Amino acid sequence: NADTLCKGQTVKLFASGADRFQWSPAATLNNANIALPIGSPDTTTTYRVIGTDNRGCFKDTGSVPVKVYPVPTVNAGTDKTINVGQTLDLVPVISPDVTEVIWSPTGSVFRNNYPAISIKPNQNTEYTVEVKNKGGCLAKDIVTVFVLCDGANVFIPNTFSPNGDGANDIFYPRGNGLLKIKSLRLFNRWGEMIFEKSSFNANDPAFGWDGTYKGVKLGADVFVYMIDIICDNYSILTYKGNVALIR
Repeated sequence: NADTLCKGQTVKLFASGADRFQWSPAATLNNANIALPIGSPDTTTTYRVIGTDNRGCFKDTGSVPVKVYPVPTVNAGTDKTINVGQTLDLVPVISPDVTEVIWSPTGSVFRNNYPAISIKPNQNTEYTVEVKNKGGCLAKDIVTVFVLCDGANVFIPNTFSPNGDGANDIFYPRGNGLLKIKSLRLFNRWGEMIFEKSSFNANDPAFGWDGTYKGVKLGADVFVYMIDIICDNYSILTYKGNVALIR
């Protein structure tokens, strides 16, 4: 029967009904004079076999086509580094014969745009892209995306004005790719803690400081803050600095 294989693979040929066999072309066979040779063709080839009896009185001819598909190629690109909360497109370079592209893992994929994917990973991730062609031949490549959480993820204001005008009335940390604010503490110039809040969502003014202490509005001054932030990739950022209260 006809057969198909990918370049670099081998095929086991079969003939019967004779005493002696002569296969051609012989260059890609391990033995051209046996009934069951192994072929390793680089291109599509039709093998021909002539079978004879021991006395050489009779002969018969058979043939079998073997279609050889090339191995596809894929390049996933160089490793990437992004900040947690950001998105990234992974665009592979593939050979024209590719008919199927499969990416893994898929947990952080939010859009497919064949052959590319758009991802939003929370942690360092190794992505594998596997491609197939019409012959079912496979190739794959790997790209690693390193996910950082640093100062680019966080914004902490250095001033706020709790005057009730609806603009910058509350002091609170904000940013992208932030899982939780582990703790937020503020101190006056004498080291007395005047505000503390733990385990709350970033970007939520409901958990911030409104400029009061024990229900009393504080006057304009500079206060020290200490903030521990848990990023989406579970790394922890610690910040210490000053914020000016303006009345």
